[in-house]
Amino acid sequence: ILMYCHDELTHPGQVHEELDIEPWAYRYIIGRAGSEMKHIQANWKVRVNIPRENSTNDKVLIVGEAEPVSKAKAYVDKLIWNAENNAKGRDKADTATADPWGDEEPVEEWMRGYMYKR
Repeated sequence: ILMYCHDELTHPGQVHEELDIEPWAYRYIIGRAGSEMKHIQANWKVRVNIPRENSTNDKVLIVGEAEPVSKAKAYVDKLIWNAENNAKGRDKADTATADPWGDEEPVEEWMRGYMYKR
């Protein structure tokens, strides 16, 4: 019970799935103020246990009935994949400096009257 948060005697029909997730990715499973964790637990009627320093199991654990556990596992895997592959913030590629109108054309004489002079 301590290792997997359930036992066949106390919780008949319950299964568990262990996910080997790096500690830096726990925040993506938890979400802001626990919102992502609540979403997972409410939608699929499962329990998600994230290990702490003194836990007997060092893996993320999803406990519930077989089908919802597999769906919740797929969702968590997708969350982690998005966290690894979709860069945001400082790591994001700098697309703001690119000119959305394309390259500049050579300046012609008639354009000089419309150009901003500093």
